[in-house]
Amino acid sequence: MEGKILIADDDEQSLGSLSRILAGYDVFCASDGNTALEMAGSENPDLVLLDVDMPGMNGLEVLKKLAAMRRRPLVIMITGDGSSETVSKAMAQGVFSYMIKPLEREDVLDQVRRALALRAAGGRD
Repeated sequence: MEGKILIADDDEQSLGSLSRILAGYDVFCASDGNTALEMAGSENPDLVLLDVDMPGMNGLEVLKKLAAMRRRPLVIMITGDGSSETVSKAMAQGVFSYMIKPLEREDVLDQVRRALALRAAGGRD
């Protein structure tokens, strides 16, 4: 499977679980917002799975900075916070989709496949 995916989540269990689910892809992980932004700049991922609540810089702040990148990755927000305010903020910033924890394996794979297919077709660069 093709596609570079950055997983950014401060929860080690979530990172491990998502890494296993996406084992067929080129996956790299960050456990805080600052590291996620640095890795996004150096690795140029096609897709970022981005947790909202992280130390240093939260996911919504990282999302704003990703939008300014020359080659903007698609973003799937992941969080335990399904409040309409948080979802609205993320959607207004152009996320590909928004997933509420706990995440189901097939839902994650479906969203990732859809996002990478859009990227391969030249969408949202």
